[in-house]
Amino acid sequence: MLPAALIEPLHGQLDRARRIHNLDLEQGYGETALPFALSRKYPHAGREWRWQYVFPATRRCLDPYNGQVRRHHWFDTNVSRAIKEAS
Repeated sequence: MLPAALIEPLHGQLDRARRIHNLDLEQGYGETALPFALSRKYPHAGREWRWQYVFPATRRCLDPYNGQVRRHHWFDTNVSRAIKEAS
């Protein structure tokens, strides 16, 4: 269950993530990693909005498995660091 107070902030975050994804697509990127069998069955699914991260990383990086440039998700250490800096 999602508290009603989080619905609007979540919609805002989804809008930000979609803008980042659209910008990545315009620049020739925007594909996320999918499990091997799924990416084989649906070769273009990794570029679709529904497969993107809700909390995308601020930068793209090189995927160590295939050498493609991708944007991964925000790591939990980023949240921990922000809380530590704020306190």
